[in-house]
This record gives sequence, structure tokens and C-alpha cells, in this order.
Amino acid sequence: MRLLDDHPQRMARERQLLEEHARSTPGFAVQSWSATALGELCVSFALKLLVGTFEGVLVYPYLFPDVAAFVRPQKAGERWSSHQYLGSGVLCLQFGPDNWHRDITGVDLIRSATNLLWGEILQAAVPDLGPLPSRHLETEAQALRKNSRRLVITAALRSVLAGPSQASPLSVQGTVDWVGGESVAVITATGDPSVQVSDVPGAVAQGPGVSLIGVAVAVPEAATLGSSKDITDLQQRMGLAWPWAQGVERLQLLVAHDATGEVCAFLLSGGVKPWFERYHPLCFDGEAAQRLPSTYSKLATVSVAIVGLGSLGSKIAVSLARAGVRRFLLVDDDVLGPHNLVRNEFNWLDVGYSKVEAGVRALKLVAPSIEVKTRSMKVATQTNPSVESDLAAELTACTLVVDATASASAFVALAALTKRAKTAMVWGEVFGGGGGCLMARSRPGLDADALGVRAHMHGVMKGMAAAPTAGLVDYGLESDGVAHVASDADVSALAASMAQFCLDTLCAEVTDYPVAAYLTGFRKFWEFRCPFDVIPIDCSGALKADPEQMLSPDEEGALAAIRQSISEGASVANHGSA
Repeated sequence: MRLLDDHPQRMARERQLLEEHARSTPGFAVQSWSATALGELCVSFALKLLVGTFEGVLVYPYLFPDVAAFVRPQKAGERWSSHQYLGSGVLCLQFGPDNWHRDITGVDLIRSATNLLWGEILQAAVPDLGPLPSRHLETEAQALRKNSRRLVITAALRSVLAGPSQASPLSVQGTVDWVGGESVAVITATGDPSVQVSDVPGAVAQGPGVSLIGVAVAVPEAATLGSSKDITDLQQRMGLAWPWAQGVERLQLLVAHDATGEVCAFLLSGGVKPWFERYHPLCFDGEAAQRLPSTYSKLATVSVAIVGLGSLGSKIAVSLARAGVRRFLLVDDDVLGPHNLVRNEFNWLDVGYSKVEAGVRALKLVAPSIEVKTRSMKVATQTNPSVESDLAAELTACTLVVDATASASAFVALAALTKRAKTAMVWGEVFGGGGGCLMARSRPGLDADALGVRAHMHGVMKGMAAAPTAGLVDYGLESDGVAHVASDADVSALAASMAQFCLDTLCAEVTDYPVAAYLTGFRKFWEFRCPFDVIPIDCSGALKADPEQMLSPDEEGALAAIRQSISEGASVANHGSA
């Protein structure tokens, strides 16, 4: 019942709104309130519509209203709508983590669920109405995560496959590796005698993966092979193009390609224990190019969340691991490509893997005993609200949250969560063109909350010259007709400073940083008088105590009613199991 203690006025209002909605809406009834072991408050309800009664649950996560509430069927696996997240059954409604704000109520979700169900009822009765509009737009990263078996297609390999002499089968050599449930195959050489694929480092072939041989074969339409069920089916579909007249005697990689550039690949072997797996192409050919202070002993007992495993976050994570942090939560939804390597901490052995899995490997190469939790998702984006709620709970359980996303929406969400959980937060951005950077932090009880610190910084910066844009794609900026791009050194400088900021936040009894925010120049630029010029911003004036909440008699009564309902439900459950 933690939520009732943290937000008593809000939860009293939620109950009142639900009761009012039940009185004014025929067919809707509140059944009971209950609480889960995870701290969620659940409202069981019944919604009677034309086709029958839908018995559902409105779930308030314990971090509500900073985290989205959601609606699901009471019965596990029950299918109400085509707009449901598989597995959990949670409805994909008008409101979710990507557009959530604190003013949205449980009744708003009930109304949205009602509209969705009525819409699908009408759609079934009148097909000409067409499908209902959906907010759920799958990102490229989400599509990639569905295919955990992947073949990296580089520009040089694409050029080889498209060459005029490749009508005949071409022998290939490579490696395949498995990390965290994902598998990636890389072709490192082609031909007989073999010639190295020019844009794949030779070290990949000597990496931790299993060596492969195989054949690349030109076919009329590679896409038609994708639905093959087994080796026999694949061989029948390929016909005369099948390259092994005597059968597949050992593990082999088959790469089928056509004149349109389509590629379909399989890892397979025959024999007593046949192996057949499709490997989905990841085409990157179109992409741009212990000597520690004694105080660091505290780091073995803390946990750090790194949100964003790009060029900045990857460096901070590895730096903190080297300093002695042994528990991490890594959050990112992207897959690493060769074009990321100009600034990222990871290397070619990680290309094709999710950034969080690459992060796990990098951290464990620093210290095998490190414990790492991963979340392949973004913060504050369109996703299953129950999954986002789980992520929020994991974030607020950490000692420190590092925002390395340069995303305004992610910052706002993380700021709200860290304020609620009284968790420290550090964030930073490189200015476009790499001329400088900003970094800031919020420590519970010592600094203003993160939103307050940011607002104070912006207020100070309004008195300066027009501020440079931060967080641009590829950190690029054009000035006086000259394009400037931030280098790995620029990002590394900020990463090093933020890592020091994090270590001071986690370890120092007396801080070495007198203010909460800093602007740092890497060259003479904007307000910076010279390279390495630092402008401190004192944000102590933004620290204010939160006003004490006073409950009205009606609110006290509403909370008492919720507690009684939960208590009665628990008593019935215990009696029934006795």
C-alpha cells in the first residue's frame, strides 16, 4: 500500500472518480481494490457491452502518477482486442509511456478501453469502416530485436556478392558467436583462395566465435526462401542452385542472394542431428561511415543505471566498472553498427549485437564478477506500460541514474523518477560541433531535483549569448559555412568528467564539486574564453522543500475505503486457502 502513503490525495481522487464513473456509466462497475507484492494497486472492474462482459483490472504501479497506469484482462491470456501487448495482455490505449503525464487518470484509461472495444465491435459489424487507428508504430530497433539470429552484411561484402563473376557459387569463411540469447554471423573472407572482406577487421576471425565455412549462391528470388521449414524444404525451393550435391555433412553457412540485393541466409548441417536456423541480414552497407583510492571501496555495494549506451554512456559505464562499480542496469534499444565506432566504447566484435548485450560483454571483460541487468528499450517511448513500469522500478532501485541520452523526454521521465525515489542523477551533453559540453547532477537533500537544476541552468544561460545546440545527430554543427563534428576525444572528455562527477556523488564524504552544474569549453567558443574554460553554475537557490500535504475528511475516507477493500480481499483469499 506504499502508493497510498506516497500519494494519498491523488489516490483518494482516483477512487472518487472511479465511483462517479460507475454511477454515471451504465455497464461499468467497480468490483474491488487489491494490492500486489510489487506495490501495485489494482482495481477489478466489469464492463458490460453489446457482445458480453469484459472483466478487467486497472493497475496503478507504485510509482504512479509518474509512471503510466494500464488496463489488462483479469484472466491471464484472455484476448479482448487486436490492440494488446502479447504475453501480458495489457491494452495499447490512447495513453501510454510515450505521452503520459500526471494529469491522466484511471478513468481516462477506462474510457479509452471502452472506446477501443466499442470501435472493434462496430468494425466487426461494419467491415467497411476499416481498421481502427493504432498508436503502436514499430521502430527499426524493435523489428531487429525480433530476429535474434543475424548475419552482418557490410558494404564490401555487398560489393562482392553483386560482382559480375558471382553467378557461380562462392565459398565464404567467417565466424558465428552467441551472446545473451542473440547470435551474429560475420563473413570475414570469400573465394578460393580466400580474400579477406576489406571492411571486416581480421581480428574478428580470431575472436570468441565459432569458425564457419559456407557458400554464397545467386538465386532468382532470395525472399522466397525465407519461409523454408527445414533443409529438405530449402533444397527443393532452390532446385539446381543447391550447392551440395552430396548433402551437408558439417555446419555450413548458406547465403542466397539475388540481383535486387536481397539476401537470405541459413546456418545448417545434416546428419543424425540436423541444424537449421535462418539468419536475418543486418545490412550496414548504406550507413555512414587495481590501483584505486580507498574511498572507492564503497562502489562494490552501489548500483548504477546507465540510460543510453551510445558514445557517451558506453564510455561512462566502462569507466565506472574500472573504478569498481560492480552492479549495473543498462538501458538502450539500439543495435550497434560499424558507423557507431567513430565514438563508441565498443568495437567491431560487438557489431550486430544489441548495445546492452555489447555493454554486458565489455563490462565483464573489465571484471567477470560484475552483475548486469539489461533493458532493450527506450525510456518515455511508446511501449507496453507494464514493461515500462518494471523498468521504472528497476531504475529507482539504483543508487545513481546516469542520463546519457540527450533526449528531452527521457530526461523529464528520469527526473521525475529520481525525485520520487530520492535517487541521485547525473546527466550531460556535448554541444554540436564538439566546442564544449554541459554536465549537471541532482543529489537528494543536497541539490534541487533534476528539473529544478535544469530550469536554473537555463535561467542563467538566458543571460549569455545564444546557446549552442546540444545533442544534435552525430554531434554536428555548421558555423560560418564550415561543418564541425564532435570527435571521440570531445565525447571522451565529457565522459571522463561525468564519470568523475558520478564517483564524487557515490563516494565523497566532502565533495570536490562546489556547484551542481558546469559548462566546459574544449576550445575558444561561445562564452568560453579559451580551451578548457569552465563556467560553474550555482544552483543552490533552486533547492526548496516540498510542501506538506494535508488531507480533507473526504480524502481520508476514500483512503480508508481502499485499505478496507484490500484488507477484506486479502482476508477472503487467506480464508479460502486455509
